[in-house]
Amino acid sequence: MASSQHTTSVVIDGEQIHIHQRHLTGEELRNLIAPPAEHIWLDVPDAQDHSVANAETLAVTDGMRFFTDRPRAIFIDKVPYEVRSASLMEQQLRDLPTPSVPEDHGIWRDIPDALDDPIGAGEIVPVAAGDRFFTSPLPMHDIPVIVNRAPVTVRGARQTGASIKAAAIAQGAPIQPDFLLSIKDGKKYRTVSDDQRLHVHAGDEFRALDGDDNS
Repeated sequence: MASSQHTTSVVIDGEQIHIHQRHLTGEELRNLIAPPAEHIWLDVPDAQDHSVANAETLAVTDGMRFFTDRPRAIFIDKVPYEVRSASLMEQQLRDLPTPSVPEDHGIWRDIPDALDDPIGAGEIVPVAAGDRFFTSPLPMHDIPVIVNRAPVTVRGARQTGASIKAAAIAQGAPIQPDFLLSIKDGKKYRTVSDDQRLHVHAGDEFRALDGDDNS
């Protein structure tokens, strides 16, 4: 009696694929999807993902996850955008439309027949062909922060280095727009550029100094 053939399940770009081989080359893996991808990576948890060369042979096990650079269309506010990655940073998702999704708007993944999933600041977002996202204005809350040891209130959690300084200046802080801004991170301060996007929290501490001030 012939023995039953073993089936292994892998996931490529979010799609589950059943295979009967225990060893596959990078080229064979790329050809499991249509159209074939130019490059394929093995998703390695908590480590750098592994680029699988065409001639490289992998021992394939159940549940292995791969992603490719094949083009896929996703939708933001019903407008299609072509991307070549199985995951995007939240800011990359924001930058797909022209102009970019404004800072006072949030992004949600549209999940049919379920609660829509909000995309958090800095989140890595898995994307598959046909995924749909929508944007909407965020509720604006006053958030108290500290600039040069003085209280400053900013409107909304999404800020930039420039907007932090502008809020401080508007509230009487003796600083200028070209001062160098930094945020307290543990026991040290790290520089924040004018166009750097921040997700601020109540009590965050900032320092704004004249670039010529060496004190």
